[in-house]
Order: sequence, then structure tokens, then C-alpha cells
Amino acid sequence: KKTLAPNHAKLYLFENKEDFSQGGEYPGTLITGSSNLSRAGLKGQHEINVVFRNKAYFKEGMGIFDELWEKAVVIADKDNFNIFHDEVIKHIWYEKLPSPYLMYVRVLLEYFKTEDKRKIDLPHEITEGKYMNLVYQTDAVKLALSILEKHNGVVVSDVVGLGKSIIASAIAYNLRLKTLVIAPPHLRDQWEDYSYLFNLQAKIYSSGLIEEALKNEVNDEADLIIVDEAHKYRNPDSADYGHLHQLCADKKVILLTATPFNNRPQDIFSMISLFQVPKKSTIRTVDNLSYKFHEFIKEYRAVEKAQRDKTSGKEEIKRKVGDISKRIRAMLNPVVIRRSRLDLREIKTYRDDLKIQKIEFPIVEPPKLLDYNLGKLSTLYKETLKTIAPEDKLKGFQGVRYKPTAYLKDKYKSQWAQKLNVDKNLLGQIQTNLAKFMKWMLVRRFESSIFAFEKSLSSIIKSSEFVKDYYEKLGLVPIYKKGKLPNAEELLEMAGEDLDEEFADINFGRLKGIASDTLSGFRRNLPREGGAAPAIGLEELLSKQLEKGLHLIDKNELKPNFIDDLKKDIELLKGIQKNWFSKGFPRDSKLEEFKSLLKEKLEKEPKRKIIVFTEFSDTANYIYKNVKNSFKAFKYSSEDASKNNKKIIKENFDAGSGAQKNDYDILIATDAISEGVNLHRAGIIFNYDIPFNPTRVIQRVGRINRINKKVFDRLFIYNYFPTDIGESHSRIKEISTLKMDMVHALMGEDTKFLTSEEQLNSYYKEQYDELFNDEEKSWDDEYINLIDSLKSSKPDIIKAALEIPKRTRIKRTVVQTAGALVFAQKGGEYIFKFGKTKDNIGSDASIGAMNDQYQTLSPEKALEIFSAEETEKASAVTDKFNDIYQEIKKNLFNKAPKPYYSKIKSEAAEKLKLMISKAPEKKDYLEDLITVIEKLDSLPERYLKLIKNIDFDKLEKELPRMEKEISSKYLMNLLEKADKIDEGEESLILAEEF
Repeated sequence: KKTLAPNHAKLYLFENKEDFSQGGEYPGTLITGSSNLSRAGLKGQHEINVVFRNKAYFKEGMGIFDELWEKAVVIADKDNFNIFHDEVIKHIWYEKLPSPYLMYVRVLLEYFKTEDKRKIDLPHEITEGKYMNLVYQTDAVKLALSILEKHNGVVVSDVVGLGKSIIASAIAYNLRLKTLVIAPPHLRDQWEDYSYLFNLQAKIYSSGLIEEALKNEVNDEADLIIVDEAHKYRNPDSADYGHLHQLCADKKVILLTATPFNNRPQDIFSMISLFQVPKKSTIRTVDNLSYKFHEFIKEYRAVEKAQRDKTSGKEEIKRKVGDISKRIRAMLNPVVIRRSRLDLREIKTYRDDLKIQKIEFPIVEPPKLLDYNLGKLSTLYKETLKTIAPEDKLKGFQGVRYKPTAYLKDKYKSQWAQKLNVDKNLLGQIQTNLAKFMKWMLVRRFESSIFAFEKSLSSIIKSSEFVKDYYEKLGLVPIYKKGKLPNAEELLEMAGEDLDEEFADINFGRLKGIASDTLSGFRRNLPREGGAAPAIGLEELLSKQLEKGLHLIDKNELKPNFIDDLKKDIELLKGIQKNWFSKGFPRDSKLEEFKSLLKEKLEKEPKRKIIVFTEFSDTANYIYKNVKNSFKAFKYSSEDASKNNKKIIKENFDAGSGAQKNDYDILIATDAISEGVNLHRAGIIFNYDIPFNPTRVIQRVGRINRINKKVFDRLFIYNYFPTDIGESHSRIKEISTLKMDMVHALMGEDTKFLTSEEQLNSYYKEQYDELFNDEEKSWDDEYINLIDSLKSSKPDIIKAALEIPKRTRIKRTVVQTAGALVFAQKGGEYIFKFGKTKDNIGSDASIGAMNDQYQTLSPEKALEIFSAEETEKASAVTDKFNDIYQEIKKNLFNKAPKPYYSKIKSEAAEKLKLMISKAPEKKDYLEDLITVIEKLDSLPERYLKLIKNIDFDKLEKELPRMEKEISSKYLMNLLEKADKIDEGEESLILAEEF
């Protein structure tokens, strides 16, 4: 029965059996108070109750009960119990047992947010018909708006050609926030167009003007930052990253990149840290984002070492990299949006929409490998390589000109480490890595073109002779440090245009032009070994060079063998130069074969234009010079950047251009044009050389494989690979294999850009076949298709799944593991937690690599476990379930207590604590800095190093400099961002026992 009128009173009557009533004197017990008759009411929380055991009180209570019972409404009795059971009991959550299949569908509906009714303005309406409304783009905009609401940032990483910029512009329009766009210089005009077409309140800054944007934001603050080609900002030690981090500190952030997981775990961590507070992350797929990423970085470095030392086999390295990659991808799934062309074909809704819109993708044919015969140059090349990079590393070219700090006498190392803002132990190694890089660069430049090789050779000889002149005539050795010099691997993955010139450029010509007697006067004033007055006037005269990072080392501070080794380098390089070029340029068989191939392709298909990509502007100039008289060719590199040249390229190579011209059939370009430009009137790409980071090839191919207009049914790619000889010394195969294993495992690819099916006589054959063997779809395609199918064909299943009450739990016997899987929500974000029974810890590798009893599962793994057939039956959970369930519930969203303190973080924090005693007036500022470092892990490495290297003896001067670099406003923005993070309410949704 139920009381006729609502009744909130809590009155419990316990009647004694006659044997215990003592002749009716103690008929029972009455309890009244605040306790509910539930687990929480009886245990685990504070309640107040009064207990009565005398006869009078019990009878009074019994009278109240009897009176209510008489007036109460009958819900069930022996005559209608079956009806009551079917209508009521079966619908109570702790008794109801929905089928595993309905549970599976309910989890999918919750996780993929299929009922999101968010109304948005679409590109076609916003731009008055300039762009189409494509379902996959509309879905991306909706999802991105939801992600921005929860996480303050989103990574839009659809593959090249699917319209990331259109998606970002539509997001910005719907947010209606004042916007700031950071884009590569060659994309600035394009973003000006988007800003106009999408009616954005946007300011556009080139990537080289981030500091200027930061200064301007002091008075004119934007609320949304869009960073195009965001993968370029992955070095937390660079000035650009520091300024960008400050710019994003209190904003919503959209990162655009087709290659978000470009290289190492630390790269993506740096990008994610632009909008996440690492130690107070809103990403619920991991307990502690900062700690977990540092674990990934540690694991990856161990794999790098194993590969370098050859202590692990190829398959083991591939497996380990794949495991790291999958875990990173799963962890960041809540903030990353990524679809490939294969996804657009696999997901029925998208496929049908593209068909209606009459959009098709061309088939990208497997690339063809182009070999070229060195002929008579083969012997000379082998000898050159033995000279540049012999097996004995102490012989051959040493790159002495690039590493003077490696020759510093011990007693001068500390002062130079401080002056150059580097760790004393790394002082020599940093420049040694640069010297090593130059060896590799010489080999790579030859593989590109003989002309590029000659230019590098001449440049290194010239700059080495300048250093020699300074040493002998002035007693000085100049070094040029543009911030932190990255290691050789990092250098190799940077933009390839004339890197040797960039690092050789010390403006020696200007210095050499200074009158020798003036310099001699400066020389007399330089500090001696015994100590003397500092140089007078030198800094004023060379201020511009000094600002750029020029430093002059007294030769007496260097070991004597520096000049001897430098002279050996010069002699060695001049010998190579003589062997190669004393009789002019040798015959270039690669170029000759290439010109014949160009002619053949254009004669066979005159409407199919050709793009020729090279990593080096020198090679682009060389090719252009040699083909311009035979073909209608146009050249574009960074030196050719202009609105008029971009207009020419658009009119001749962009199928979407209003003006369609045929002034040029061939475009010879560096990677300066490989981003943000449509070149789909071309149906052929030649990669004249392969870049160090093969993801650039993916971007190159994306220029001719665009969403907006198909020109050719099939696209062709031809790759010139390095010769066997050169490749073995450049180590491209070894390094890029590791990097591309990571990229492939994280993202997959939708075409086989870098391999051919034919038998290849190259080191690359086996590696690239494995990397790009097949197209790879996203892990969630099948789930999206299932939901869409059920909605259209079986809406009753959707209805039944949505009616499953929260906190429902069932037991299954199909999944062969012992434990419980809980699906929960907090602050609008979902999490899957798995708990193993104690006797099953470490026994089931399919659940995860860890042996922990309780662990967070990736959505990919969890949905695989939840999946069920329609015919599967459920049963009630066992006694074992509750213990596991309660432990999972207790620690569902707890942040892992494990801290991560790198050496530099600890040193910076300790230095700041000491600084408080020396500058008590700055206590508040310094304590904020300590909090940001220790509690939030939000200070980029660049600023940690700045703090670490502050000289207490010069604190009065250096503290204001630090406050200028790391402003109070910046710190407050970071602290306020952390304070605003809403933990949200927790809710347990569904659970299954296995």
C-alpha cells in the first residue's frame, strides 16, 4: 500500500516475537528520526534517531501505522501481484535486466551524443552560397562547439584538403567572439578572405608576428585564437611558443593541423598545453595529463635509444611505438576531431551526402619510385662520403666551425653556459649536434641536386675561413646562437630551405669590413685570462648582431687544437670541392632523366599539369633554370612570395579559380606552397627529393587532392628516393621510420603516399610499405553507422535503449574476463573505468598493459567490450560485483596523486623560493610563479630556463627582465583559468559485470 496523502515521516516499528516480549511488557521497538531505510541512511553518513522500547510508545506508534494502513491505497496484493511485478518491479533499476545489446546501444547514444539538437549557422548561409553545407563539416562544427564549451580548446585535424579552415571559420562565426588568427605568412591573404566571407571579427597575424600580436592584445583583447598549421608550435623552448602560450592563456583556442601527432609525444603535449592546464586537465580519459604525458615521453625516448643502440629488433620497436601511439590517441580523443577521406566513404551519412552534392575523390595511384644512375660519379661520391662521414667519427669532416664551445677550457665553461643560457653539461653537446647535422646536410643536399651540394660546400668553406681569420687576426671566435639550438634530429625536421645558410649567417661580411685598427683597439680591451676591463664600444658597434645572438669568444679561452682542427676541415672541404668542380659542373644524370620524363608525361596527357616539389630553394632555382626554355614552367619558393605570383598560381593550377589560364604547365615549388593552396588542375606530383619528415609528402599530395572539385579520376605520384649509398649515411630511413611509425599508428593515412607495389631496390621499400600499406579508417566509423542505421530502420530499439534507467547494472558471460566495466559522466565528459577481481590482476592483457586493479579504458577498447549481439541475455550481478563497483565509484574521477617534477621545474621552483627572501617586495608575484610551476605545470620550458639561469648577484637587474618576459597578467590568466575549471557533477550511467 501507499499512504493516501503524501507522508514524509520516518517511523520504524520492529515487533518482538512472543517469546521475547516478556508477557507483553516489551512488545517491540520504535525508531523515529532522520535515517532513510537505505544503505546510505544506515551506514556512511551522520544521522540522528531516537529509539523507544517501552510499551506505551510502541502502541502509540502501532496506532499511527494502523490508521494510515486503513486509509492507504492498495498497490499490490495476492490477486494482482503478477501485474504489479510486470508494471512496477521490472522497471525498478536494481531489478530490471535489459539485454546487453540495449546496454551497448545506450552507451553509443550517450558517448556519441547523437541527440545533440544544437542549432548552428551553416557555411552556405553564412557565405551567401560561396561554400556548400557538407554534413561532415556541419558535424565537425557542432562537435567542436561542444568541445570548446567543455575544454576551452579543440584540435581540428582532418586530413589535407577536407576544409579545416572552413570548419574553423564556421565555428568562429557561431561563437560570435572577437577572433585572432595566427597563420603562416603565405596563408595570411587566404585568412583575410575567410574573415570577410564569414563575417568574422578577426585580426590576422603572420606566424612571425606573434610577439606583436601579444603586445597588441593588451589593449584590444580577443576571446578566440585560431592557430593554423599548429604543429609548427611544438617546441616549448622557443620564443614563438612562449608568446603563443601567453596569448592563449585566457582564450578559447582552435588548433588546425593535418599532422597533430607529427613526431614525438612531447610535440602534441606542447600543443595541448596551449589550452589545457596539465595538472588540472578537463580531459577525463586520464587521471593526470601531465604525469601521463611525461611517462609517454620517457617510454618514447627509451624506444629511440633502443633503435639507436640496435638493442631491439624492428618488430619490437614498431610494436612499442604503436602501443604508445594508441594510448595517446585514445587519451586525447575528447579534444581532437579528425576524419580521413576513407572515413567519408565509410560513414554512410557522409557518403550519401557527398553523392547528393556530386562530390567525388580521385583515386591516388600507388607512387612510383624513380631511380637515377650516378654513372661515372659513383666512385667519386663514395670517396666523398668516406671523407665527410667516415666510420671512424674522429676522422673526416668535424664541423669545427659550428662547435667552438666544445673546445672551451674547463675554467670558462660555467660563465659561457650562463651567457648562452644553457646547461653547463650540454654546452659542448649542443654545438656538436649542429656540426653533426651539417655532415648529414651535405649528403642530403647532394641527393637533392649537385647545385645545392656545391652551394652548401662553398658556404661552409667560406664561413670556416671567416672563423679562421677572426682567430688569427683578431684573437676572437664568433658564434651565433639563435636561442636554443635544437639537436640534429630536430634540425632535420625543420623547413628545409637553406638551413646551412641560416646557421652559418653571422654577417661576417659586415664584421670583416670594420677597420682592422679599430678592431685591434677593441681587441686590446677584451678580457684576458688574468682578468681585465671589459671591451669598450664593441657592443655598441655590433649591437644588431649581438641582439640576434652573436657572441665573441677570446681565443685564449679555447683549447689550442681548435685552430688545428678548423684548418683540417677547410683543407678537407677544399679537396672535395676541387674533385667535384675544378672542371665545372659534372653531368647531372638525374636532371637529364627528369627532363625526359616531363616531356613524356606532358605529351601523353597535355591537360594534366605537373607539380615538382623540392625541399631546397637552391634546387628549385636549379631545376627552373634548366627547364624553363623547354617547358612552360613557373617557380615558387619563399623568395618568390608575392600576391601577383600567388595569383598566377591560382589562375593556372587551382580548379576553383574564377579565371582559368594555361600560361604554365609545370610548377616547381618548395614546401612554402605545400600548405593552404589548391593545385588540383595538376594530376601529377614529382617529389624531386624526399624531405626528412615524410609527413610533408602527405601535405604535398593534399594540394592536388581537394574536396571542392575533382578534375582527374586518378592522381599519380613519382618519388625520387636517395640512392642506397647516400641513404646509409643520412640516416633518413632509420629516423623517419620511427617517426612515421608513430604518425601511422596515431592517425593512419588515406593513401599510400610513399610506397610502390613493384619490387624496389631501395632501403625504403620495406619500411614505407609497412607505414602506408593500406588506407586506415577511424576506429569509430562502425559505431556511427550502427546508430544511424538503427535510427532509420529500428527506432524501437533506440527508444528502448534510451529508456534504460541510469545506474543499471547487468552480468554477462560472453566477455571472457573477470571484473566490472563502469560508464560514467562528469562535467559533460565521459569515462570508462574497468576493475578486475583480485585474482585476475595482470591475467588479461586484452584489457590493458598495466597490472593495476582499476584503470581507465580508452573509448575504443571500452566500446569493444560493451558490444553485444541482439540475442545475448543478461543476468543479475553477483556478490563480487559490488566490491569492485564501490571501489571504481570511489576513485572514478580522482586525479592521480603521482606528481611529476622534472629537474628543471624543481630547480626553477627552488630558485624562486630563495628569491622571495632576497626580494620580499615581489613575494606575491614570485608565489604565483611557484604555484603555476608546481600546482599547474603550466609554465613553458623557455621560461623555466630563464628562471633557472638568473644570477642572484644581478637580481636587481634580472628580476625586472623576468617580470617583463613572464608578466603578472599572464600568471593571473593561468591561475584564473585553473580556478574556472568546473569539476562538474558525477553521474554513474551504466555498469556490466563479466
